[in-house]
Amino acid sequence: MKELALHMLDIAENSVQAGARRIRISVRKEPGPEMLVLEISDDGRGMTEEECRRVTHPFVTSRTTRKVGMGISLLKQQAEMSGGSFLIQSEPERGTRVEASFGWDHPDRQPLGNLEGCWIFLASSHPGIEWELECRTEKGEFAISTVEIRKILNVEEIRGSELKDSLQRLIRNNLEEISLQSDSLTES
Repeated sequence: MKELALHMLDIAENSVQAGARRIRISVRKEPGPEMLVLEISDDGRGMTEEECRRVTHPFVTSRTTRKVGMGISLLKQQAEMSGGSFLIQSEPERGTRVEASFGWDHPDRQPLGNLEGCWIFLASSHPGIEWELECRTEKGEFAISTVEIRKILNVEEIRGSELKDSLQRLIRNNLEEISLQSDSLTES
């Protein structure tokens, strides 16, 4: 995966497969030392301590369609290569939390990528799940949720290209305001 948003998409899809009803995605820039932190948490089926240890190995997967699971192991590797860290916490029947941090200025840190497009894709592809996105930098914060969207716009699902495009622009504009858009992450 060439950008962090695709790692986010992969981990969030794991949450969907785990039966989560609520999935929260957080992207934030932490000060001193500056780190980019990606966190995905859910209320899904969760895992035992042993399962948490095993999922960071590249040849472990719970999927039946293939025998190799690279998503979590690649995310862990990318975080560590960029001077960051990786953490997975889970408890059976209570959910899972994955957190990966990346050195902000590290040359091996991948760009953020199309965070807004990935979030819209997830929210529109899985309408029965409550999706939250929270982003924060020293310049401010932005949050959006499918519960909020449904309430304000009086819609049941995020459907139609016009609504998706409008939401994507809204998220992108807010990310730009707090200097968290993809382009700002590829420049020094």
